[in-house]
Amino acid sequence: MAQMDPEQPIAWRGVPVDVPVRSSEGESVGTLSDILGSDQEDIFHGIVIHLGRFGHHVFVPAEDVTLMTMSHVDVGMGTAEIEALPVHDEERSYDLGIVGRFRKHPGWRQEQDR
Repeated sequence: MAQMDPEQPIAWRGVPVDVPVRSSEGESVGTLSDILGSDQEDIFHGIVIHLGRFGHHVFVPAEDVTLMTMSHVDVGMGTAEIEALPVHDEERSYDLGIVGRFRKHPGWRQEQDR
């Protein structure tokens, strides 16, 4: 079996978390904390970066992600731009569905995709 090249571009679903994220200048700005998308609809929304060792989390939309590999993720924003992004607060979303013991009545349930 052939081993995959860690520099080969891959789909958003295959990128491991905790890989370095690099700015458009090639500087490491942090690590990949989360990938946001919908598996059901195959839609990639963007990534969440943990800035530095004690930094906060920021969201970078999909249109600013330029490359995803097994070893790193590159974004088309400069280091200063990334560091100036607002703190990302994870939002949980819910949809109306059948809930309850043995799913007997309508109610709010947490969505499967983020």
